Amino acid sequence: MSSIVLVRHGEAEGNQHHRLIGWSDVPLTPVGHRQAELVATRLSEAGVDRIVTSDLRRTVETARPLAQAIGLEPLADPRLREIDNGDWTGLTPAEVAVGWPEIWQAYVSGADVDRPGGERWADVRSRVVEALEEHLAGEGLTVMFSHGGPLVLAASWASGVSVSGNVFRGPLAAVENASLCTIVAGPRLLGYNDVGHLRAVPHADVPYAPVAEDDSPH
Repeated sequence: MSSIVLVRHGEAEGNQHHRLIGWSDVPLTPVGHRQAELVATRLSEAGVDRIVTSDLRRTVETARPLAQAIGLEPLADPRLREIDNGDWTGLTPAEVAVGWPEIWQAYVSGADVDRPGGERWADVRSRVVEALEEHLAGEGLTVMFSHGGPLVLAASWASGVSVSGNVFRGPLAAVENASLCTIVAGPRLLGYNDVGHLRAVPHADVPYAPVAEDDSPH
């Protein structure tokens, strides 16, 4: 049976200030690099057959420790990118609210808005589900490194939970940096927002630090 473990990237530059980083090619923070190492420790003996990443730097850097540990070359897939924030890229929610008050109010009220110059969540869902279906049609275990919004959309698709608007106002909580989401063919959702590897590693030199749920950890 085929299965996929989706991993949200580790803490990246901009996450600390809840900026809408979207397609920005920002690197991991020192905390993010340590989280990536803990993901590798968790998954290095899981029998991984392939590693797929979004083509953005923060996911590539999160995948690197696992890839090196098990000797696999990651495949980059742009379909796993975070939402394109367009003109909102790099801004905080407060800054967006000032610049686009009506659109932002609709968004925080639950609507799937067209981000000026960017995407809407329906666009992201279409490309992410296409990638998931493609890999679940094969065999073995695929580890995919992606982003917060795509992980929520993947889990909603696998579980049959309807998320038709703003994904961060739906029934599924936002996922934390370096968390795992497990899907098997069917599709069926086996695990969501799993951060056991971040909480239970003895003598970890970087403490587990949850990301507050909001509309901007992309």
